[in-house]
Amino acid sequence: MLRFCKNCGLLVPHDARSCPQCGAPVPPAACTAPQQGPVQPLYDTPDRDEDAAVTAMSQSATTAALILFAIPLVGLVLSLVWSFGGTRNPARQRLARAYLIRTAVVAVAFAVFLLVGALVLSAVLHAGLTYYYANPYFW
Repeated sequence: MLRFCKNCGLLVPHDARSCPQCGAPVPPAACTAPQQGPVQPLYDTPDRDEDAAVTAMSQSATTAALILFAIPLVGLVLSLVWSFGGTRNPARQRLARAYLIRTAVVAVAFAVFLLVGALVLSAVLHAGLTYYYANPYFW
């Protein structure tokens, strides 16, 4: 709790008995009500889906899953099935969700790239480049 000097308004350190600027005595700090018990910080509380410790997948299982995800249509179907409860292994479910999010980000980036490319091509074609090639004084 912050304490201020009643005489000059200076912020007084919590352990000072008098104001360092004017020397006026400072009343003791008001005691706060004792806490009911130790307060658990919010960052120590587990997430909803992390109630139990999740064992990691083996290297071969992870590699096999990533190879299956690399197959175009099979990977998408597997990531959808495994993400929404098609497996009892929570590590495989997390891997599938991560791959699905990665696929969505790549698809959005590709769509934006195509849209920008189409707009640039449209602007170039609309500018009428035939004028420059038809003009004999261009070269």
